[in-house]
Amino acid sequence: MAEAEELRPVPRERAILESFFTQLGMFSFDRAKDYVEKEKDSSKSAGPAWAALLAALAHLAAAEKAYHNMTFLGQKMGGQSFFSRKDSIRTIYTSLYNELRKVVSMGRHSQPGSASYLEDLLSHLSEQLCHFTQARMEMADLYEKMHSLGSQKSINSEELVTTLEAVLHKYSTKFHHPILGRVEEGFQTEVDVVTQLLRCQAQISEWHFLPALLSLHGANSKLTAWGQLFQRQRETRKNLFGGQSQKAVQPPHLYMWLQRFQAALLAKFSFYFHEALSRQTAPADMRALTARTTPDYHGKICSFIRKHDASNVSLVFDNRGSESFQGHGYHHPHSYREAPKGVEQFPAVVSLPSGERPLTHWPNVIMMMGDRAAELNTLDKVVHFYDDKVQSTYYLTRPEPHFTLVVIFDGRKSEKDLHIAAFLQEISSSLRNSKPFSTLKPGSKG
Repeated sequence: MAEAEELRPVPRERAILESFFTQLGMFSFDRAKDYVEKEKDSSKSAGPAWAALLAALAHLAAAEKAYHNMTFLGQKMGGQSFFSRKDSIRTIYTSLYNELRKVVSMGRHSQPGSASYLEDLLSHLSEQLCHFTQARMEMADLYEKMHSLGSQKSINSEELVTTLEAVLHKYSTKFHHPILGRVEEGFQTEVDVVTQLLRCQAQISEWHFLPALLSLHGANSKLTAWGQLFQRQRETRKNLFGGQSQKAVQPPHLYMWLQRFQAALLAKFSFYFHEALSRQTAPADMRALTARTTPDYHGKICSFIRKHDASNVSLVFDNRGSESFQGHGYHHPHSYREAPKGVEQFPAVVSLPSGERPLTHWPNVIMMMGDRAAELNTLDKVVHFYDDKVQSTYYLTRPEPHFTLVVIFDGRKSEKDLHIAAFLQEISSSLRNSKPFSTLKPGSKG
């Protein structure tokens, strides 16, 4: 009878924990925090371990809010209050980790045979949440690093992918209790989406069509499923005159940023693989589809050609050293094609307005890519060249190592034409796709 008496309260505490983590998994951070704080006030007689865990969970909700809204990026260390804006995210999660360790030790230090089911559960959950706080700190460090890369000319996405894979491998089985199911699922989804987007960035930069497509599709599927959490939620707001209104819950900054990063990659993918994609639909439909991307590279370049009367704009891929190169689009892995030689080592990824590269100009383009390689490799230099024999002017710039953007004009054009240089630098900077990293910080402009 006494044993039954001891076990009776447990389902209530378990229900409270499940409700809290469900709200946390749906990004209702304020609601989750208020919920456990009310429970803490109303159950002061439930024992020190329960009270300590409820206090830690309130801090966890506040930490998760700061994490998902990325308010910690670009801030200085130190601070006065527990959740002062000046606190670094590492300070916040370290304090939380220490609180949770105390709950773990409360369960371990109880007398042998006297620890109740509840104390065992709280100790077990707190131990797993300690791993979760460590995972959050490692991810926050990664976001700090990504944010700092926003000002760089080139980003090693594969290095970031390796770090993410290590984090996932380290923590994927460390907080697996059913009560923490939403937390575990959210962590896995977040890391998967970031990994697939960064992997896609690296694959596009190597002009690998199918792998980039699969990464982009995988990230989109997970982001869409994640986004349904917000669509299902409604917030009730009271107005001044006593009425109420329902409003959809606003997704946190991290989710919005991942959507924008995916959109930027989709625009770049649509441009780099424009020829392969355009084979699947009518020209008018392709124009309508690319017009929906942000930015619309194809549309911008066509507009530039019309406005400045350019003869040709091409994006050239240098495939020297790439043994797997087979051309535009998808190729069966076992299909054989002889390695390209000569000018075929420099195919046009995109060539506008006709869709065909200008063959008479191609030797000149390749020669300049070689002769002016040092300047082009700085990734922000626009190289100018006038060829008297063919009466044509060339402008070249390199958005990333394997790709060169070329504009060709009939007749002589000035090296100091600011409109042409500005256009090339804008397209090149955008294709580099490092600007989204600087917008990780809320309020930043990319």
